[in-house]
Amino acid sequence: MFQFGRGSRRTVGLDIGSSSVKVVELDHSGSIPALVKFGRCGLLPEAIVDGEIMDHDVVVDTIVELMEANEIASKEVVAAVSGRAVIVKKIQMDVMNDDEARDAIQWEAEQHIPFDIDDVSIDFQVLDRETRPDKMDVLLVAAKKEMLESRASLLRAAGLSAVTIDVDSFAVQNAYEQNYDHPEGTVTLLLNVGCFVTNVNIVRDGVPYFTRDLSFAGNSILEAVQKDLGVDQDEAAEILENPGEERLEDLQSIVGLVGEELAVGIEKSLSYLRASGEADHIDRICLSGGSSFAPGLRESIEKHQGSPVEIANPFRNVSWEEGMFGDDDPEILGPHYMVAAGLALRQGGD
Repeated sequence: MFQFGRGSRRTVGLDIGSSSVKVVELDHSGSIPALVKFGRCGLLPEAIVDGEIMDHDVVVDTIVELMEANEIASKEVVAAVSGRAVIVKKIQMDVMNDDEARDAIQWEAEQHIPFDIDDVSIDFQVLDRETRPDKMDVLLVAAKKEMLESRASLLRAAGLSAVTIDVDSFAVQNAYEQNYDHPEGTVTLLLNVGCFVTNVNIVRDGVPYFTRDLSFAGNSILEAVQKDLGVDQDEAAEILENPGEERLEDLQSIVGLVGEELAVGIEKSLSYLRASGEADHIDRICLSGGSSFAPGLRESIEKHQGSPVEIANPFRNVSWEEGMFGDDDPEILGPHYMVAAGLALRQGGD
């Protein structure tokens, strides 16, 4: 989206989340992307809260540690942002060429963005010039300059530079489209459940029809487990990671109940699309993020939406050398790297 430099055959995606930092390096010289390196490093609690960097030095040190531990030599990375300071909206404009649209987009953005236009960076992509003779669909993306500069400054402090700053939801879509078939007309709900934010993206034929961030996320599940089982945060995290047979039923019940909030957010998103006549149902749901395997979450989503839910693997259609994952299962690790892999799929000019 927001371009700052040039890419190369190798691209490094850096996902700076609220609980950990993830990195993926892909080589694009072959017929399909090849996984070169990947890794993650946990962040101290509250180093990043609701997307806001609270402890700059801790985050910088974590990024440096991650890059060094995984021996990633490139100093150019693709990063991403999300949250309240990012606006993604599909709008209609009079039909015009790209140069004319670039001149007109500033005025159009003022009609749709609840921020001072001088305080945001704007990008756009024309989606459809064919449906109507006089109008075209345009994807408008705006992010506060202050947030973009904060992210770029953070990377500079870690000795890196941002080739592109993307949006989390678009990175998830990149990873999904690389690894999964998406038949024409199929409406897919992409859910990336992070620590504090869940990225929602409803996609049809490669077009993001509705994108938003929900406050329900992994931390909501963690807090519910703490409260219902009467344990502290560390114990709750351990129980979620290794529930055992004796805790599994209780956890599924807890996650199912707290997942009602996610179901409401999804239904509001779908209601918007129904009202606009763009989609009236969800054909498939792709779940990713660090909380993908929370006991009962997948089943809860399927129950409320009535559509099959698949846990995403961004390494499904990516090659790698034997032994790269060691004893770990890429199907289990994959959901954690959905954003980082999607970022690494971006190449210069994308």
